[in-house]
Amino acid sequence: MLKSILALRPSVADWVFSLKTFGASILALYIALMFDLDRPVWAMATVYIVAHPMSGVLGSKAIYRVLGTILGAVAAVAFVPNFVNAPVVLSAVLSIWVGFCLFMSRLDRTPRSYVFMLAGYTAAIVGFPCVSDPGIVFDTAIARFQEISLGILCATLVSHVVFPRHIGPVIAGRVDGWMTDIAKLGEESFDPDADGEAIQNDRARIAADLGELHGLALHLGYEKSRFAGRTRHLQALQSAMAAILPVFYGIYDRLVALKTENGSIPPELTPLLTQVSDSIQAQTHGVEQAAELHEAINTYAATLRGRDDWASLLQLNLCDRLHRLVDYHTDCHALWAGIRAGDVPDMLVNRWREVGRDRSLHRDYGVAFRCGVTASIATAVVCAFWIMSGWPSGATAAMMAAVGSSIMSFLDNPVPALKGFIRYTAMAVGVVLIYSLVILPGIDGFPLLALSFAPYFILLGVLITSPQTYGFGLAMLVNVVMILNVSSSYTSNVELLLGGGIASLFGFGVAAIFTSFIRVVPVDRSIRSLVRANWRDIAAVAKGKLKLGRMMMIRRLLDRQGLILPRLAMAPEHRETLLRVMPEVTIAAVLYDLRQLRIEIEPALSAKIDDVLENTARHFEDRLDDFNRPPDDVILTGVDGVLCDAIALPEGPNREKLLIALVALRRTLAKEGAPAFAVAGNTTLRNGSDAPHAGGLIGGTA
Repeated sequence: MLKSILALRPSVADWVFSLKTFGASILALYIALMFDLDRPVWAMATVYIVAHPMSGVLGSKAIYRVLGTILGAVAAVAFVPNFVNAPVVLSAVLSIWVGFCLFMSRLDRTPRSYVFMLAGYTAAIVGFPCVSDPGIVFDTAIARFQEISLGILCATLVSHVVFPRHIGPVIAGRVDGWMTDIAKLGEESFDPDADGEAIQNDRARIAADLGELHGLALHLGYEKSRFAGRTRHLQALQSAMAAILPVFYGIYDRLVALKTENGSIPPELTPLLTQVSDSIQAQTHGVEQAAELHEAINTYAATLRGRDDWASLLQLNLCDRLHRLVDYHTDCHALWAGIRAGDVPDMLVNRWREVGRDRSLHRDYGVAFRCGVTASIATAVVCAFWIMSGWPSGATAAMMAAVGSSIMSFLDNPVPALKGFIRYTAMAVGVVLIYSLVILPGIDGFPLLALSFAPYFILLGVLITSPQTYGFGLAMLVNVVMILNVSSSYTSNVELLLGGGIASLFGFGVAAIFTSFIRVVPVDRSIRSLVRANWRDIAAVAKGKLKLGRMMMIRRLLDRQGLILPRLAMAPEHRETLLRVMPEVTIAAVLYDLRQLRIEIEPALSAKIDDVLENTARHFEDRLDDFNRPPDDVILTGVDGVLCDAIALPEGPNREKLLIALVALRRTLAKEGAPAFAVAGNTTLRNGSDAPHAGGLIGGTA
């Protein structure tokens, strides 16, 4: 940590943020002391807990913290008086409440999750100190609400009035950067000689970045930038940009296949590719330009109809991908231009609205459950020790066990962060002793109190502007405030201060121990869990059991890819796993399309498609238990058989749609070789069982 602190080079904006936060905290403390509130330090500490350089983020955290505080306070008022004569039952009830709220919080990957987490440990903070005197629980709950609200009000007022920094311009910069990245990815995807692994990495990185946009956009409703109120529009943009990623994969893959099949890209195709690629690089798409591109693609596709060789089918599929690329890219730029101008057509937003909902985000019920169980057990164990020992500071320890189990739960392995928090809490006790025994005895009046706090709080406030030093800075600030427990008159009780500090350390220590046994998920296990979640969804799509729209399904699969990417830094041996998972988005999309098409075609062919869907679903279900299960050749054999039958169908929209879907599925399943009819040169062949199935399934062994 010392290296991170020494390496920190705070900007002027960081110093301004620290000064603003200190001013807001002193204002909250002054008002709390002036009105003789019970725990003025709660107001001061709240300012630092919700502090954020961006006013919109602070505003949303403030709202959610108030809501969580109300819910937790109501729970404490309901539980404590009714169970105070049964301390074991009360401890169990509060512990279960903390765990349940944390479980709900971990299922929500938006800023709203703060409500549930706060509701959990607020009930512990309000309830446990009132066990010995349950009659004051209502007053304590009211005091907690008043002081939390006061701190939030001061922090929000100062943040929005004094040199406000809005998140809107930050999001604008991110979107512009992502647009540039999309253009770069487009340039790479139109080059069959480009490094395929580098393209896959770029796609995964963009997917991870787009996942961040979903959360950032939610904060726009809490500030007054020119992008305020554009959350829904930005989430529609996020969905449109995410939809482009598998399209780029399809374009690159078909070009590679064409070059492998023919030795080079067909010369007559090159002008069309250049025209579309140049449009992507220019990053401008008007309605007229898009119409011209669609016309050019249709003209070229018309030359392929009636031809049933493999190269022609690949080009027919490529034309479909180009159509989608033009549509999606046009929508992206129209959405972004409308957002910046403050005028986005509702029709355009509604086109992408369903995929902007939270259901497109991955939810890990297993991790959420373990988080909840860890919090419940850690809190209950501390309560049991408190009851049996009669420890005077047991309430503080129980509170800290609940808080410690909750605040780091978003990490795969919270233990190192909790250990750090324990160290920083011990250091904070030392700072508290210096203030209590050396500095505060000579303080007379609030101005001198504020002046004595200024050097320490302003310097530490700068540290919370950096992710590398945030944990240290926040722990050293909040713990000093809470343990010091400043009131309207000076009191120095070293035994009480040390007792509170030791209780805090004990509570966090118990939380760390049970987290290490129950909650910690090794990074390779986390990656495997995300991959298996994709496989479950793919199997559900094949069976027709996944009740999601096509684009929402794609968005969820891409979201999991974005979650896998940052974990690869700690488990590089799984890079091959990520490369294998990426094309599975195409498999899911094609399976979805085949389920729709099977309704509109002849029963005999529909039955064969059902066999492909059933075999695919069985394969991915089997892989849930056997992660490295080899590919099932029966799937590829079935696809070849359906493809041969589809070629023999009369010309029409259903035939073309079916061929496009089957070509995409076959290319995703087997990266080498061609269907049986292409090898045999006989389009009347109806059985692909003799085809040389080279390459194997994407999603085969790691």
